Parts: sequence; C-alpha cells; structure tokens
Amino acid sequence: MRPNLQPLEDPDQLNQLALEARSLGQHMVERLQQEWWNGSNRFDQDGEFVLIAVQNECIVGVCGLNRDPYCSGNDTGRVRRLYVSAAVRRQGIGRLLVKAIQQRCPGVFTQLQLRTHSPEADAFYRALGFRPVDGDPTCTHAWRVLS
Repeated sequence: MRPNLQPLEDPDQLNQLALEARSLGQHMVERLQQEWWNGSNRFDQDGEFVLIAVQNECIVGVCGLNRDPYCSGNDTGRVRRLYVSAAVRRQGIGRLLVKAIQQRCPGVFTQLQLRTHSPEADAFYRALGFRPVDGDPTCTHAWRVLS
C-alpha cells in the first residue's frame, strides 16, 4: 500500500516516530520537534514545508525542506530530517518523500543541498540524482533543480 503524503500540522504528530528513531540512535525527528517547539525552525519561510508519509493511519516517514541557512542567497533549499520507520524501509517511502520535495522546487529554488555521513544515505541520494560535494563542511550532496 502506497503511503499518502500530507503536510505536517503539529510536531506532536511525530511522537511515535521520534521514539522509534531515538531507540535506533537517530535524533533527526526529535530535533525537528525541538526546533519547531522552540521556534528556531518551523519550516514557515517561503518555499519551506514538512511532509509526512501516512500508511494505515500511522505516520511512517517525515522529510522537510528549508531555505539553506548555510548559503547567502535565497535560491538554495536544504533537505532536512528525512526519517522512515524501520518497519517500512526499502518500500520506496524515502524516495517518495524526497521526490515530492524535488517536484516542489522549480520556481522557488535552483538547487537542493544536504549533509549526511552514512554510506547508505550517500547511495540513496545519488540514486535520486544528487551529486557528491567535496570540501564543504555544511554540504555533502547537491541537486540542481531543472526548470
């Protein structure tokens, strides 16, 4: 069953996903919640949003898009806080989330960037058209938006 993608309305919706992620040593969902609650990142600037993947009435994935805070211009987006529940990995949910972000970029961003240190994530993002970036401590992968 293909998940339904929806905008995140309340970070409390992510409580179960955050618990799972934390139990696996991942803190990106918890960081998303904390930054939302403390007001440092609500994904509310022009072009920003957070999507959740809902399957069988459960949130099984999350991914956000921000204006890249490490770039001086406003034309670069940053993929943030991608997490997919362990129970549904390798079913295309991460790909679905990132593709949805990529599809919303034309007219808003000319490039997407992200940072990861995982070999699995490196392979995942390369398969989605991201290229490796060397020598930038804030970015490991970039994708040029096609208009």
